[in-house]
Amino acid sequence: MTFVKKVNILSEAKLMGVDFYVPFLVILIAIVYTCFSPDLINLQYISRIIEFVVCPIAAWWSIYLFLIHSEEKDKETNLSLNLPISTLSYGLIRVTAFFLIFLAAFYVLFFVITVRYPYPYISLLNLSVIYVPQAILYCYLGFFLTVLSRNTTIPLIILLAYIAFKYWTMGDSIIPLYNVMSFNIDMQLYPRIIYLAIKNIAFGLALAAVGHFILVRRKIRF
Repeated sequence: MTFVKKVNILSEAKLMGVDFYVPFLVILIAIVYTCFSPDLINLQYISRIIEFVVCPIAAWWSIYLFLIHSEEKDKETNLSLNLPISTLSYGLIRVTAFFLIFLAAFYVLFFVITVRYPYPYISLLNLSVIYVPQAILYCYLGFFLTVLSRNTTIPLIILLAYIAFKYWTMGDSIIPLYNVMSFNIDMQLYPRIIYLAIKNIAFGLALAAVGHFILVRRKIRF
C-alpha cells in the first residue's frame, strides 16, 4: 500500500486553505440544529438538511482537491496532470481518503441524532443506509465532473442546479431525472430506500471508475 503514503492529508488540507473547512462547517451547523430541535417533528427538517446540504457537500473536497494543481494564472481551467505520482494516487486515492474524513465527521452527526432522538427506528445502521450511499454518489460525481470538465466551476454549477431542482420538485417532476435523495422524513428504513441505497452505491462506484479512466487517458496525452 505504498501508493497510499503518497497522499499527504495535512499538506493537501493546507493547500486547500479555508476551503478545507467547509464540509466541517456544514456538518457542525447540522449538529447544532439537531441539538436545539427538541420536537420529533423537527426530524423532517433535519432530514432535509442532510439530504440537500450535508450529503451533497461530500463532493466539495472531490472538486477542490484538483483546484490546487491548476495553472496559477487560471485556476479554473487546464488541470495539470504532470505530477510525480501515479494517476491512482492523484485521483481516486486522494478523493477516497478525504471522503473517509468526511464520513468520520458525518458519523458524529449521526451519533448526535441518535442521542437527541432515542427511538428504536433511529439507529446508526438506519442512518447509514439512508444517507451514506447518497454521500458516496455525490463524492464520486464531483470527481467525475471535475476530471471530465477539467475545472471546478462547472461541477459546482451542475450540483447546485440539481439540488435546487430536486428541492423545488421534491422528486416529483415530468422531467425524468434520477433521484439521489430518498426524501425520507422519519429516518426509517423501507424497501425502496434500501433499493435506492444499492443504486446510489453502484452509480457512485461506476462514476469513480469512469472518472479514473478519463484521468488515465488525459494524463497519457499530456
